Amino acid sequence: MWQQSWQPRPVRCEATSSSSSSLPDENPNNPFLSKRYSILKYGAANLPPGPPQLDPTRVVDGCTSRALLGGVGGSVMGLLMGGFMHTMQPLNVDTTLGTMDQIKQSYKGFGQACTRMSRNFGKVGCVYAGVECALERERALRDIPNAMYAGCVTGGILAFQAGPGAMAMGCAGFAAFSGVIETFMHS
Repeated sequence: MWQQSWQPRPVRCEATSSSSSSLPDENPNNPFLSKRYSILKYGAANLPPGPPQLDPTRVVDGCTSRALLGGVGGSVMGLLMGGFMHTMQPLNVDTTLGTMDQIKQSYKGFGQACTRMSRNFGKVGCVYAGVECALERERALRDIPNAMYAGCVTGGILAFQAGPGAMAMGCAGFAAFSGVIETFMHS
């Protein structure tokens, strides 16, 4: 018949009290629950922590950063559109001048046109992206009506100085344009 090969040691009261005073977290039934095993680290856990990682999605996820990116993107697009629109304007160039003088005369307002369009496109991009992001956060949806609401608010804000009639037209026009573009993008 099978017999136990070891006998548990009888616990004496004084041994228990003395061991609890020297090592208060020792568990006589399971030594792996003691404090020295709970803080034991193996392998890579002993290495110092690495540098903090920057998550690019968290940087771009905020409404402020979206509005800034919209403004910067609009400004760059405005620079390109301003240059294109300026070169397409009909100009009265004096043909009796030399070639370089004709080029200088035709590109006289090029920088001003680019700056003006860049500023306007940057305003539109910044306001639209900020309002759309705020609406997405508030409604907890990303859908076509968000784009239309953001377009309406943006059109109204941009036409504020012209009066209420222009604000209504700006709201309706920008909302319709945003709805069409967003429908095209979602299809």
